[in-house]
Amino acid sequence: MPSATATIQMARTPRPLKPMPDIPVQTGLPDGDRSSHIRDAVADLRSTARWTIVAAGAVGALLLGGAPLTAIGEIDNIRDAILAYAGLIIALAGVSWAIWQTSEALLPRIATFAQLADPDMASLRAALALEPTAFYGPFGTSPGQLQDAAVMYETAAANLAAARAREPDEARVRVLDQAIDDARANAELARRLENNVLELIHAWKVRSAVRRARLHTFAATIVVAFGAVLYLTATS
Repeated sequence: MPSATATIQMARTPRPLKPMPDIPVQTGLPDGDRSSHIRDAVADLRSTARWTIVAAGAVGALLLGGAPLTAIGEIDNIRDAILAYAGLIIALAGVSWAIWQTSEALLPRIATFAQLADPDMASLRAALALEPTAFYGPFGTSPGQLQDAAVMYETAAANLAAARAREPDEARVRVLDQAIDDARANAELARRLENNVLELIHAWKVRSAVRRARLHTFAATIVVAFGAVLYLTATS
């Protein structure tokens, strides 16, 4: 176990030397505000997905309305009836496809640092590499270094607290108290930055899901249009 003096020095020497509870994560944007902005962006993305589902559901309700089914009932040709039913089934399949894929963006997600290696995280990785201090603060240039720093300062705070409990010298106790405050402040900042990066990963995953849903919805629209044309041709 390192000596009390060494532990104090480690606690007081984050990168840079001083307690840092108020170091800004991004110029002009306080840490709490930044986290709130990330959550707002995720909420907007999911709102877009919900409106897409509502629109697709409205199309499905229109296809299953009374008028289309009544029109099929008036067909006296078995071939046209089959085509009309096939058109409705194809159109409804397209609607179901769009709803299924879009609902994926609304599923709860757990963000991990391992997900940074996923192909859809390329733009986020580039942003983190371009300005690491804005995301990792003074604790390195990668999630691993950020996590290591948090553990280091939490361990230092615990060791210092144990040393303080055994220290009889009042002057020494005051030094230890300051060192404990420094270590805890640095550990808290590292954990806060860690949570911010995890929230960014979560936001990027939701964005990727919404983008995929848009592509699937576009393809589903083509399927719905084909089914509608088949139905209209059979009932005209």
